[in-house]
Amino acid sequence: MCNISEGVERKGIEKGIEKGIAEPIRNIMDSLKMTMEQAMDALKVPEGERQKYVDLLKQ
Repeated sequence: MCNISEGVERKGIEKGIEKGIAEPIRNIMDSLKMTMEQAMDALKVPEGERQKYVDLLKQ
């Protein structure tokens, strides 16, 4: 049972982190009139993680 709750907790933390980065991307895009790619460059989002944020921002 402990492993299941740890897995659920880990997933929740990951989702929180993803949203915590997705929101600043959107804010930079809106405030500074940047493209999504430019905003991710400014925040130094690693290339391997960018698709995840693209998908989140399209929701």
